[in-house]
Amino acid sequence: MKKWLKEVARDLLAFGSIPFYFLVVIRAIIGKHNVFVYQMIIAAAVVFILDFIIKDSDMHVARALVAVFFTSLFYKEAIFTFFAAVVLALLLVSAYYVKRKIGSIIRGIIVGAISSAAGHYLTQYLI
Repeated sequence: MKKWLKEVARDLLAFGSIPFYFLVVIRAIIGKHNVFVYQMIIAAAVVFILDFIIKDSDMHVARALVAVFFTSLFYKEAIFTFFAAVVLALLLVSAYYVKRKIGSIIRGIIVGAISSAAGHYLTQYLI
């Protein structure tokens, strides 16, 4: 049972991985969804910068939060937003389950929130 839980936890953390993040961005580029693309790229740049400033932050958590925020805004569907929020909550539990420190997870949430806000508001100046 523990092996299965650990595998699911790692799979959930992959939701905040760099390859998955850019898979979402590249798909949006193909669909010509410029606002979404700008939001995601600006937020990724801010996550990258904050990684140097706010030490020991869980970047998987930060990127997943950004992805959930912008995909929820993009789809504007309550059922999707609910599902994405559940996945994010499970990701947070998974991060703790695989022995990541609570402080690191909280800093990841802070980095993700700041990056989401930056991506959201800075994109308005580009359009």
